[in-house]
Amino acid sequence: MIEGLLLLNKPRGLRSAQCVSAFRHKLPQKIKVGHGGTLDSTADGLLVLLAGSATRLSNYVMMLPKEYMVTIQLGTTTDTLDYDGTVTATYPFRHIQDKDIDRILPAFLGMRMQKPPVISAIKLNGKRASDLKRKGIEPQISPRPVTITSILRTSTISEEGQVSFFIKCHKGTYIRSIVRDLGYMLGCGAIVGELTRLKIGLLSLDQAISFEELETAAEQDIDKHIMSIGEFIRHFTVFSGDDQTENDLKNGMFISIRKLHCESRGQVPTEEVVCFTGRDLISLGVFVKKENNIFFKPQTNLFL
Repeated sequence: MIEGLLLLNKPRGLRSAQCVSAFRHKLPQKIKVGHGGTLDSTADGLLVLLAGSATRLSNYVMMLPKEYMVTIQLGTTTDTLDYDGTVTATYPFRHIQDKDIDRILPAFLGMRMQKPPVISAIKLNGKRASDLKRKGIEPQISPRPVTITSILRTSTISEEGQVSFFIKCHKGTYIRSIVRDLGYMLGCGAIVGELTRLKIGLLSLDQAISFEELETAAEQDIDKHIMSIGEFIRHFTVFSGDDQTENDLKNGMFISIRKLHCESRGQVPTEEVVCFTGRDLISLGVFVKKENNIFFKPQTNLFL
């Protein structure tokens, strides 16, 4: 049975749903298919597709830090915050210098409140904000906390007002919103011109296959491109235990940390997620304090 993660280099102009559909057509009919977070159709780069029991890992993929390269266009605003939208205003930008950008970049670092784009997949009362906007209803989206760990200018401002950045951020961060806020702080407006997702956690774009490779791959060969669940869990601190511990976890029981042995350390803090591996079980969960002891609480069990 095919299960695991497919790392895909999504081309610009293609929706994430189209990539999921192309992957589904390469697999036996009854195998579930999903993704580990979408990528705007106007963006390209790393998209994680999931097959079989790995579809239950979607939230765990999305919680990983992400890295992007973005080229922005100064002097313009659009309704979508990128090049594909309708222009809403233009402003002079030639007075903006590299040092003006560098001076304000530190304001974006760390945890901050960010208002997501109106044209987005965020749901309000069960309806997508983008769908409400298209119906003429102005969505009332509240700012939410996001974390940006790195934002670096990687080019000088071109004559046309284009400048590039490297950004590393965490779950829920919208690059389009960063660019919108940067343009506002510069006083000249800005939109996303090009956006490429480079990494999700330890998963890198240079590991990904192209969409053309996915489309032309023979169905019997697609499993050669799929990463195992066992390889994915190296993102987390991994514990093991005896057979009785594994059976207890299969039944949803809490396990004392004293019964667990640490096998490896991952990049995700243990305060967020930890992992247990057994003979035929991978269990993702959290540590909880109970009765003056620390217990592993299983949240997602995957049977091998």
